[in-house]
Amino acid sequence: MSSGEGIPATTVPGWRGWPGPRCTEWFNWLTGAGIDSLEDVTQEVCERYLEERRWSVPVPGRPRRRLDPATVAEHVQVLQLLALYGELLSTDRYTAGFMPWKGRTAARVSGRARTGNRTLPVPDAVLQPLLATCLFMVDVVGPHFADLLDEVRADTSVAGALPRVTMTRVPGLRRVIAEMRAAGEPFPAVGEKEMSRRISRCGDGPLSALCWSGLARRVGANRVTGEAREAVLPLLVEAAGELGFQRPWPRQTAAVARLNDGALILWTAPVAADDLPTTAGYVVTACLVLTCALTGMRSSELLEIEAGCRRPALVTPGGGRRFRLSGRLIKGQRFGGVPDEWVVVEEADRAVALAERLLARPRGTALFPSVDLPDRVNNLRDWLERTGYGERWGLPVIPKGPVNARMLRRTLALSIAERPGGLLAAKVALKHISVATTEGYAARPGGSQRLFHAEMREAEEARHVQLTVEAFRDAQAGIMPAGPGATSLIEAFSHVDALLKETARTDPKVLNDDRHLESLLRKQARTLHVGPANFCWFRDPSKALCLRLAGTPDAKKPLVGMCDSARCPQATHHPCHRPAWAGQAQAIDIFIESPRVTQGEKKRLIPERDRALRVVAAIDAATAAGED
Repeated sequence: MSSGEGIPATTVPGWRGWPGPRCTEWFNWLTGAGIDSLEDVTQEVCERYLEERRWSVPVPGRPRRRLDPATVAEHVQVLQLLALYGELLSTDRYTAGFMPWKGRTAARVSGRARTGNRTLPVPDAVLQPLLATCLFMVDVVGPHFADLLDEVRADTSVAGALPRVTMTRVPGLRRVIAEMRAAGEPFPAVGEKEMSRRISRCGDGPLSALCWSGLARRVGANRVTGEAREAVLPLLVEAAGELGFQRPWPRQTAAVARLNDGALILWTAPVAADDLPTTAGYVVTACLVLTCALTGMRSSELLEIEAGCRRPALVTPGGGRRFRLSGRLIKGQRFGGVPDEWVVVEEADRAVALAERLLARPRGTALFPSVDLPDRVNNLRDWLERTGYGERWGLPVIPKGPVNARMLRRTLALSIAERPGGLLAAKVALKHISVATTEGYAARPGGSQRLFHAEMREAEEARHVQLTVEAFRDAQAGIMPAGPGATSLIEAFSHVDALLKETARTDPKVLNDDRHLESLLRKQARTLHVGPANFCWFRDPSKALCLRLAGTPDAKKPLVGMCDSARCPQATHHPCHRPAWAGQAQAIDIFIESPRVTQGEKKRLIPERDRALRVVAAIDAATAAGED
């Protein structure tokens, strides 16, 4: 057994970095201890090794110090990884069934204290322009680019069977040059990379930009031989001085609406065929960012997404559709992972479909063979600025900042958790490992599930404060809340407004200070419970309609799923809730007009529709008052 022999030079999923040096230390220690085979490793041997690795390297004249538990945990992980990946070690491995410190995690063995999730979400200043850019590239530009790429591929495939332009075809080539000259049509140009390569090798000549294969295509050939080039060279130089060069694709350009102002523009400037693979890479980057941000997949799971992974959409009751991606779950599983399925939003499904078209990889091969988001996003930002496409499409500038798969997953978790019932939804959607769930059920102090819940509660409280401040600002602007609880909420806001004005007499800066305003509204925000079509200000349980209907008037939280906000005295409606009520009225209208619905059912639905329309009218009236 030699140092590091037989260890694959790849990053092990779940390991932050390359574990090779730690493997080398372990193998060298075993050799020094007279152990020549991994089959001879026992738990007692592992304990001896770890005890030595708990201390720093001896330095003459200085006492040895005890290492940080996080460093010690790395050694434990390596010993356990060799057991998990024993199938890869064909000549030497642990005894079947042996696992160092079986049933105990590396953190528990090393004594490393559990902390909260140290991965920060992507800053909103970076996230919003990044997602807006990627959505535009996938939904607006991407389909046109995929069509162009298909057209170029078909043209290249046909050209492969065409003959060359030899001396016998020179008269036809001269005729094509004369026709282009008469029509004032520029000669086809090569792409940026090919142009740079030619200049670096041969200098900047009069025909450095000429795409010879494009010119050959005009006479039904795939390329021009050296003799034929020499024969038409004087004529070409003369004509090129008059006509110039232009990249030949696309042959027909569609118009799209710019993102910032909606003005119609041609979706792309002329491009060369040899530049298309590079451009396709940047569009695929947009697909990858959207897939990562909207699904919350880990890097290991993104690497397992294959061409053909999209499953047929399932039609759900009510006319909706559920989109699914097949893949593999890696974290917490045996080597190779287990087959799994991800339920995703439609935007993520479109991103994967576009990536499949652009890459044209055989079914079953990896769709995203590398997930290096920091470099990919930086390259995308630089490309949009360098080529002018960012300005052409009216895209926002993506600020420089950290973006990686972990941060996008963290951002999605916090976003889901802000919604009603979001804690459970985040855990299911992101497929958190079962160990964390077990810790949560066991109520272990400091368990990761407990920390996760605490973080979600903090995010939820911050979101509720934000929503309360927005409602207060609307009220200041004259856009009052609607609904049965509007009067009491307006009174609370009027009280806070009076306190702000009173404080502003002594400190004028306080009037527009959001921090001071949040402090005044924090108590009100603690009573807020967000419903799908209303805000519930749960101040008095005895007034909560949902608790009276459920027969639990002493409950400490409302039953949001049973909320009848049109009748509850603590519910309010705001402009953000209008689409939900208007959508309900439209859906009921469809049933009422359907000949398949019985008359009795229609009579029952009419009051429901009228109630939804009354709520919409009340919201509109409150909004119009502010606009006037």
